[in-house]
Amino acid sequence: MFIRLELKKSLLSTWMTVSFSIILFLTGFYSDFFQAPIKSKARLDRYSSLFQPGQILGVRQLILKNNLGTFHFEKTATDPDTQWKMISPRKIPANSSLVKNILQKLNDVKIKSVHTHDPINIANYALDTSTLEITLIDSNEKSSTLKFGLINSLDNSTYVSLKEQNSIYHINNVSKKFNSYDLSDFVDSRIFTFDLTSINSFTIFRGKSSKKQVSFQAKKKNGAWYGKLDLPLKTETILSFFGELSDLRSSFIIDKVSENLHSEIEKYLDNIKFEIEVVHGDNKIYRYKISSLIRSLPGLNLNKRENFIIKPSNRNFPYILNKKFFNLFNQNDRKFRK
Repeated sequence: MFIRLELKKSLLSTWMTVSFSIILFLTGFYSDFFQAPIKSKARLDRYSSLFQPGQILGVRQLILKNNLGTFHFEKTATDPDTQWKMISPRKIPANSSLVKNILQKLNDVKIKSVHTHDPINIANYALDTSTLEITLIDSNEKSSTLKFGLINSLDNSTYVSLKEQNSIYHINNVSKKFNSYDLSDFVDSRIFTFDLTSINSFTIFRGKSSKKQVSFQAKKKNGAWYGKLDLPLKTETILSFFGELSDLRSSFIIDKVSENLHSEIEKYLDNIKFEIEVVHGDNKIYRYKISSLIRSLPGLNLNKRENFIIKPSNRNFPYILNKKFFNLFNQNDRKFRK
């Protein structure tokens, strides 16, 4: 019994060794067949980043295509308040901070490894079914298109191919949120788009400014703030007020207007409740017309007297704001005085 047991152990051990060798061979074969050879260290060092130094700074257009649509942006040279504008699917000012954030993330990409751009790897890394694509275009109309593929949740990495390069790059996953961005994320919904820290004077008029009925005024002199009677104002209170204005966002931008709607909007803006005049540090003047609470507008589903219109002079279209923000413009000097 003892000898037979030893014999069975020996046979079992032999079979296990052979089986293990076969598994190792098959695994190695599978790995060689399906995994593209990683390129040389010199090649990897050369391409430690996806882009050459300064290349991202030269980008003039960006096209992002994801599950929710295709969004085309162009850098503006004439509008200091909005560095990027959307040209498709809508022609409106873009959320410049978000566009710059996307470019910065692409610029910061570090390559973990480089793989051959062949049919097997394209399929393995899901680049043939890519749902995220970004095209960068420079001032010479030269473009670079990135396709994002498989996401490895274990180390938060992904695979990307560049159309003009015959390689697939294994990179840190910067595209985590890119696929979830939609039109509302890319729209610049700010009302006050300039640098609020560079204001020289801020005036609110009751009705049109031509009537000269000033309800609130703050003027900056030698770093201090003064009201309409040259009474000193509390700097921290003024800056807090400007901060509230800076945080204002509209959930309704009227960029497509029918003739009927345009006519109704003009009626409200012809009989405004307030007008704001802001003189910037470079002596540029911004004006904002603020309507009374609106009853209704053709084609828009708005509750009666729950909203008002605000039309900035540096925008081609008006914004709709909820009435909870209306009193923000009904100011006087009292709460700001020292």
